[in-house]
This record gives sequence, C-alpha cells and structure tokens, in this order.
Amino acid sequence: MNTRETRNKSTMKSNYQAISCLWLILVPTLLMGQEYHTAIDVRLQYPAQAVSIDGTPTLYYELNLINHSHDTIFIEALEILDQKGSSLLLLNQQDLDARLSLIGKEKEKAMPPGSAAILYLECSIKDETRSLEHKITYRLNSPQEPKTYQVSGISYAIERSDPIVLGAPLKGGPWVAIYDPAWERGHRRVVYTVNGKARIPGRFAIDFIKLDSHGRYATGDQDLVKNYYGFEEEVLAVSEGTIATIKNDFPDSRKVSKHPRYSPRQATGNYISIDLGNGLFAFYEHLRKGSIRVQPGQRVKKGDVIAQLGFTGQSTGPHLHFHVADKNSPLGAESVPFAFEIFEIWGFFENLQHFGKTGWTHMERENRKLERPGPNTVIRFD
Repeated sequence: MNTRETRNKSTMKSNYQAISCLWLILVPTLLMGQEYHTAIDVRLQYPAQAVSIDGTPTLYYELNLINHSHDTIFIEALEILDQKGSSLLLLNQQDLDARLSLIGKEKEKAMPPGSAAILYLECSIKDETRSLEHKITYRLNSPQEPKTYQVSGISYAIERSDPIVLGAPLKGGPWVAIYDPAWERGHRRVVYTVNGKARIPGRFAIDFIKLDSHGRYATGDQDLVKNYYGFEEEVLAVSEGTIATIKNDFPDSRKVSKHPRYSPRQATGNYISIDLGNGLFAFYEHLRKGSIRVQPGQRVKKGDVIAQLGFTGQSTGPHLHFHVADKNSPLGAESVPFAFEIFEIWGFFENLQHFGKTGWTHMERENRKLERPGPNTVIRFD
C-alpha cells in the first residue's frame, strides 16, 4: 500500500529563493484614470527548501500578511500554481481559517485595519516545479460597499537544492516521529522574537517518543518517568561536526504530574548543539541531567553516543526534540529541513487523541532513504 495514499492527506509540504516585499494593489479602472486602493502586504517569512516526504518533494513555508487598508479583510481562498500555471493546491475559507493566525489574536480570522497575520502553508510540488505563484481571493468589508477581490503576482522561485542528509539521532525503535503542521500550538506555529527578529525555530522539529509493539510509551505507572521506554536511551551524533554548546545541569522530574511549567528561556532543558558546517546546527533537547558526554569544541563522528534522553525543560513526557537551524541559538534561529540517510517505516498514527492507549496503523515495512518521516509516522532506525 502506498504510504502517501494511506496517510492523512491534510499534511502538505515546503522550498526557496526569497520573495521581494510585494504590495497588493487593487486597480479599478475609471474612465479618466485609475484609483489605487491599498490592501495587504505579503512577505515570505523565510526562504523555503524542499524535502522529500513519502517520495514527494514538499514545502513548508509561511506568508506574513499586513492589512494596510482602512477596512477589515477576510481571506476567502488561496490557489498555489507552478510556473506553467498548473494548480498545485486550492484552499477554501475553511482551510485558510485552520492555517491563518492573527498575531496576538490567534483565534480571530478577520484582519482589522493595521493587523498582521501568518498564513501557514504546506504544499506538494513536482520535481520539475521551478517557481510558485499565489492567487488570493479576499473580501474587503468596506462600510460603503463590501467587495470581493482577487490578486495575483505573489510569486517566488524555488532553488533546487537538497536538504542536509543526516544519520540516525537514536538507536532501534520503534519510535514515533511526532509533529503535525496543522497543530495550532505545535512547533511549526510557535514564533519567538529574539534580538528584534521573529523566527520559527521549530518549523521542521520532530519529537521522538519510543513505543512498544502495542503503541504504548510506558510500562506500569505512566506518571513515573523511569517507566517510559525512551528514558535514558542513548542519543547519537547525526553527523561529523563540532560540539558548539551544551547545557547539562537542568534537573529531571521524577513524575510527569510534578513537572514544572518552564518559561521559553528554559524550554530546551539540557541540550546539545552540533556545528554541522555551512552555517547549520543540529539541536538535541530535553536530555537527561549529567548524561552529556561531550564538551564544546570537541569533534564528534556520526554515530557517537553523546547523551541520554531525559525529561527536562518544556516537555509533557520523556522524548527527544530534534531540529536543525541556521544559527547556534535554540530560539533565535530559523528551522531548516533535513533528511535521514535511512529509516524503516512501520506505520503511522491517524490521530493522537488516544496516543499511548491504542496501537498505530500498521503498514508493510519498507526502508526509506534520503527522506523525512511523515507526520506521526512510526519508524525504526537501523
């Protein structure tokens, strides 16, 4: 059975060059000239790069919207097309409501004058796709006469470069790769502002949780951290590189119910960052106190044991948080895509509502190479 066909099709995907700031201007033609009506400013949050998921190049990216008009704007539809004009994705208002986040008022979907919003997009593309164009349909709620408009020309080129390819961060399995771009408060939707710039450090982050054959993540009393299958599992260097930063003295909680609510500044708990070269850094977070075996400046090889999985920082249970960023800062950097050399896919969770209580959907096991695991996929590392 094809992985893509059996999976929740709500997951779609992300790639690059940059987008110039683009003023969207409505131009009603009059008999004696033109009247220009300022509407929304559209900008790309961060240059995107394609990564393969289930054998398909995919894009995760965001459009920043600012309402410069004096009227409330309602985004009603969005179509994404390739350079030949072929439609890649068509979203209606309900789809957009799930992806649009008004800054400071996430639950609201109308954009009042002067407001800003982020539109989170996932899109499958073809190997030959070189650029994307966006057509936005929106309603201008003018006191005089509400009108619906369509604007186009919001485009950017895709740079056909491959994401960094990494070894396994953990041994064996099964591990579930927890993430979903649709989650309102998932890594993908959390924006941090550091040194005057907003970034999304968790855009491509994955939380790895170890399971047993029945889909359970712990044995016995699930409030006891020591009963989690992943707790104290060895964590591996994913590539040759240089240890950039460590934190090794953050206390582990003994019980999940007694775990404190930590601030964003303490979100990582104990962590390691590895300088992978070319301006990229691998981050491992929520590590066990005192388990880190490396020091800043130390060279490591792919597969070296560098720490143990723990329960520290902002976490709801023992797991390994892993992501790759463009700066050596857990929160002050943009997340970039990555692929693993090889992993074996076992199945997936259609939803996580009963996670830990029911099993996953099993599939015929197969090796996947040079890919990123799909959302909530159950895998094993060789």
